Order: sequence, then C-alpha cells, then structure tokens
Amino acid sequence: MRLLDVRKVAFRWFSTKSVNIDLPQTLKLETGHLARFASATVVASTGDNAIMSTLVQRKANKGQGNGVPLQVEYRPSAAAVGRIPTNFLRRELSQSDNEILLSRAIDRSLRPLIPQNSYETQIICKPLALDEESDQLMLGINAASTALHISSAPFDGPMAALRVVMDKSGKIHINPSNEKARNRLLNMIVSMKRSDKTVMIELDAEEISTEKIEEALDVAFREVQRVLDAMDDLKIQVGNKKDILEDIELSKIDSILETLARERIYYVMTDSTHDKISRDEEIKNIFNDIKSSNVLEQFNPLNVSISFSNMVKDVLRKLVLQQEVRCDGRKPTEFRPITINIDMYKKLHGCSMFQRGQTQVLSTVTFDSPTAAFHPDSVAQLLGSQRRKSFMLHYEFPGFATNEISTSRSIGRREIGHGALAEKGLKSLFPNDFPYAVRLACQVLESNGSSSMASICGGSLALFDAGVPMKNAAAGVAIGIITDKDRQSENYKILTDILGIEDYAGDMDFKIAGTKDGFTAAQMDVKIDGLTRKQLKESLEAGKNGINHVLGKMNIMRDRPREQFKESVPIIESMRIEPHKRVILFRNNGLNCKMIEAETGVKIMAEDETSISLLAQNREKLDKAKEIMKVTLEQNETLDFQFGSIVQADVAEILERGIYVTLPGSSRKIFMGNQHLSVTPIRDAAVLGLQVGEKITVHWFGRDKQTGNIRLSRKALAGAAARVVR
Repeated sequence: MRLLDVRKVAFRWFSTKSVNIDLPQTLKLETGHLARFASATVVASTGDNAIMSTLVQRKANKGQGNGVPLQVEYRPSAAAVGRIPTNFLRRELSQSDNEILLSRAIDRSLRPLIPQNSYETQIICKPLALDEESDQLMLGINAASTALHISSAPFDGPMAALRVVMDKSGKIHINPSNEKARNRLLNMIVSMKRSDKTVMIELDAEEISTEKIEEALDVAFREVQRVLDAMDDLKIQVGNKKDILEDIELSKIDSILETLARERIYYVMTDSTHDKISRDEEIKNIFNDIKSSNVLEQFNPLNVSISFSNMVKDVLRKLVLQQEVRCDGRKPTEFRPITINIDMYKKLHGCSMFQRGQTQVLSTVTFDSPTAAFHPDSVAQLLGSQRRKSFMLHYEFPGFATNEISTSRSIGRREIGHGALAEKGLKSLFPNDFPYAVRLACQVLESNGSSSMASICGGSLALFDAGVPMKNAAAGVAIGIITDKDRQSENYKILTDILGIEDYAGDMDFKIAGTKDGFTAAQMDVKIDGLTRKQLKESLEAGKNGINHVLGKMNIMRDRPREQFKESVPIIESMRIEPHKRVILFRNNGLNCKMIEAETGVKIMAEDETSISLLAQNREKLDKAKEIMKVTLEQNETLDFQFGSIVQADVAEILERGIYVTLPGSSRKIFMGNQHLSVTPIRDAAVLGLQVGEKITVHWFGRDKQTGNIRLSRKALAGAAARVVR
C-alpha cells in the first residue's frame, strides 16, 4: 500500500500538461515533464523542433534597483542538430552571434511585462531538437512567455509571438518554413498581447510600405488570439497563483525630493544650451547635493536613488506632454542638426562621416577578394547562423564615445545587436553580382542616441562613395513615445530622432530604416505593456517622414554611387586556364600560388574547373603576377603529342607501385602505375629490371578530361611497331 502511495505521488510529479494551437504548423506547449525543480519549465515545439525554456527566481534578494531584474540566455546545442561542436574541446562554449541576437529579442519581448520591483529572474532557452526548418526565435519567445505566465512570477501576460512573412506575390504566411522566409518581401517577428497591443517587432524587408506592414499585422493579430487562449488554458491547468509584490515605499522620499530637487531638475531640463555631458553632470551634481541632506539620512540610499531617477524622468515627460518641448529645445517632430562629410581619406576604398547632434559615426568600406566572404562553420549554419555572405557590416562602440574607460576588448551583446540591425537595413539593397567581398565598418566616435541608425546613414554614404551600385540610398531614425504617468493610451506624444536621455526616460525605442520606396529593417522595444495599433501606425509614419528628411540631407552630398572605383580599389581579373595547367598552380597545397602572392601581393583564387581570378592592388602588380605565372607554367609544362603516338621516356624513379618517368622537353615527373607497365600483372615494378636513367618507349593517350593528368602506357606496345617521336 505504501508503495502504491509513492507511485501516486510519482504520477502527480510526472504529470504532463499541454496545449496544441492550430496554426499552419501546429504549435505545442508542454509543461510538467522536464526540469521540474525550476520555478517553471515549458517546451514549445512545431513538428520535430523543440525548445525548452526554464525560469528560476531568487526570492530572497528582491531586485529594487533601476531596471527590471531579468536575465535571458539562449544557449547553443550542437546535439539538437545532430552534430559535434567543431571547436578544439568539442563542447559548447560561448554564445555565437546568432544566440546573442536570439537572447536579445526574447529579452525585449518579456522585459516590458515584468514589474520593476520583481524578484531576480533568470530565463534560459535551450534547443532540444532542431532541423533546417526550425524557427528558433518564435519557439523561444513563446516558450519563455508561457513559462512566465504559468509560474508564480508577476507577469502582465499572456504574450505570444508569431512570424509573419509576405512573399513576392503579396500573400501572407504565418510561421512558414525557412525556405519561404528567405524568399520574401517581408519577414517580421512580432510579439503581441490582447487588445491588439504590440510589445516587440523585428522586421526585415525589401523596401516595403506602411500599408503592407499594417496588412501583415492584421493577419498576425487575428491568428495570435488562439495562442493567447491556449496559454491561458495551460495556466489554468497548472493552477499556480501569482506572487504579490510589496511596493517600495517611496512616497515620503518623493515628497522630500519635491521640495529639494524638482525645481533644480526642471531648470536643467529646460536649458537647451546643455549638451549630453553638461546635462548629465548637472543632474549628477544635484543628486550629490540632496543625498547628503539630513532629512534623507533615515531612508535607504538605493530607494533615494530610485526616487530621484523617477523624478528626472517625470520632469522630462511632463515637458513633452504638457509643453511639447524637449530638453534640447526641439519640438516632438524636429531633428537634430545633421552634418555629413565623405571621401575624407583618399586611400580608403570608401568612407563617410555622419553627424546627427552629438552622435557621430565614421563608416569605412573595404573591398577584398571573394574568398574573404564570411563562411560560418557547418554547425553554426544548422543552428540558424547567417549563410555565406559577401557583404558584412561591423559596428564598434568604444568607451570614449560616451567619455568612459573601456574595460573589455571583446565585442558586447549591444554591439552585435546594433551591427546586425544596421546590416539588415542595407543588405537587401546590395547587388547580388558584386565581384568583391565588402566589409563596412561603422565606428561610433560620439554617442547620444540612435548610433545604429546613424550607422545605416553613414554606411549608405560610404558605399556610394566606394562605387557600390546599390538599389537606393538608405537612412535610419529612432522614434520614441512619451505617455502620461498612468500610461493612458489617449495621452501620448511621438518623438522623432530621440536623444539618449529620451530613450532612458521614455517608453519606446523604435529604430526604423528604409529608403524613399519603403522600409528595409525595424526593431522596436517598449517599456510599457505594448503599443496600440494607432500608436504603432503613427510611429511608422513618423519613421517614414524622418527617413525622407535624412535622405534629403544625404542626397545633397551624394545622391548616387561613384561611377568609377577609386585608384586604391584592388583589381579583379578572371582568366581561363586548362585543367592540367591549373594543377601546376594549386598542387602541393598551392605552393606556386603562394610564391606568386609573396612576391607580388596578388591573390590567386579558383573560381571553377576552368577559371581562376586574380586580385591585385594595381595594374602593375597584376601584370607582374601574370608574367610570373606564365613562366611558372612554361617551366612545369610538358609537350603535347598526337594521341596514340609512341614516346621515348626516361625512367626517373622506381617504386613498388609503379615508376616515375620524364618526357622529352620537360623535367616534370609523370607517374605510371604497375597496371600500365606490363601485360602480365605485377605487384612490384622492380621485377621488370628497369634502371633509373634507362630509356623506355611508352604510348601517349593524352590527358584525363577531369584531372588533366597525362595518361601513359607501356603494355600496349607489346608486339606492336609504331613510329617513335623523339
């Protein structure tokens, strides 16, 4: 009987709860069968693809600082795609760029819906099984959101994500295969709540209009209701009650700061002569003055800091909502001054300097051989990393851009995310048949908001300066929103070209990139529980107007690509080469190619079986490399004979498996296997009694069509009389 009771407990412990959502690919959400010590665990799956999300809360240390105490990680798993990691240790190490981008997108979907005074929370997403058609981001967001929703953790859900794809014909697909997602006009992942509220957007498109985005959102909001209902059903099955958080007592501190600080903060925020550094210094000085006040000694210093931060935000927000004035004196739709310079350094293949207010980006373009294109390893490709690409954008944000000392030389998650967004904004405009591999490096030299969008503007100008025949020029702008204290959807202001402090104090950072013909990329994250459809539409319209404004400034400096490359751009020339001559160049691990490159600096690359390409810094080096190549081929070339001729050869070396011979007019050794030496089968060439230096007659059968190797035979001459060519 006791054993039976244990089995009953085990049955309850192992009970699995699940829901299925009828989408084009059935989405299944399961809990209760894996990682049961975690606060909540959910597995999201479609077909043979499954991703597990675990949630753990540390309730002993409640996060009471500025910001939501949330950590999200998407961890790699080579086993999920049936591979062994390709690094030296053969185990998963740090996250790749792909996992970092997935982590950021999941984080941005969840963070707005978690209270600031929540407990410290960690969410880990781990693939269990994946194939080439897997949508890791859609599964990861839904698994993590469901884990939060069914747990006791405070969460303003449910929230669900769908991938919306519009193909070239204008047809809309929900959660399609990767093949359809690649061949598309629009590819958008959108995180949504009820009441048609949008929490997060990741958009990749080919110059798409606002109307088509609205059309795609209509379908997404209609389809997502089933996912949200299923999440609620699973929550009811689990039955967990949400934790009730204790509010941080700030009212007394607020009333004291109202007297000590509000007027001083207001004075700083309404002084448009301040720049980023001076404004931050003044706010810091005010805080240092009031925190040492006797009336604040009785309060927790952390709570004083939170209250002061909230007051700074409140002053800025009321200025915008009540007076329609921003801290730098601009109206909500006004831009900061824009300054552009191009072709500053003649040695560079292309460059530009884009300055918008106190955000400054130096963009440089470098052309190289096609072999310099990005090639991810096979495991990274299967896990969803970008395929081979000839256009790369790298974003760099050093500490000095904000007057800080850099403490790490590694690339941070923010740099990877901003660089990927900027590359997304330009890649669809890049020509597919461009002969060079291109690297666009965007270095942020000053930053006060919208540096990733400034990288798109400066990068587009640098590509035009380099002579890349892009479809259109592209620009980017960051759009913000300020809502009232109660976050009422009716009282808000849309801000164009936001400052860093407006991102900090505001409710949205919506980065939008595009051309005169439409949007190419967008990334939205909010601090409220989502944008209404009206707010989203107005934000897109503000982004469109902002892009057109910036493009007008850019076109004054350069409105089309340079017609001819600069003299500093390397030369690429293709050559046809016979297969047997190609062997001479690339044999012995490419020894002859490496010798030519060492002497001239010219890279020799194999294009296909009959062509090679040469990349040289100038015409003189190219001609020199071609001359050396000609001499090398002549020295290693053998004479051609008429098919079927009998040729007298010299024995150069005798091995067990055959012999090496040399033909008249060439010192190159040619191998003849035992099967071509005698009519009688032999295992060792020594039994024939041949000596090194001895002359023998062989039959010439031309060259192998595939390898270019010379075909010789001695056994065919037995008993035959033929003309000998000397």
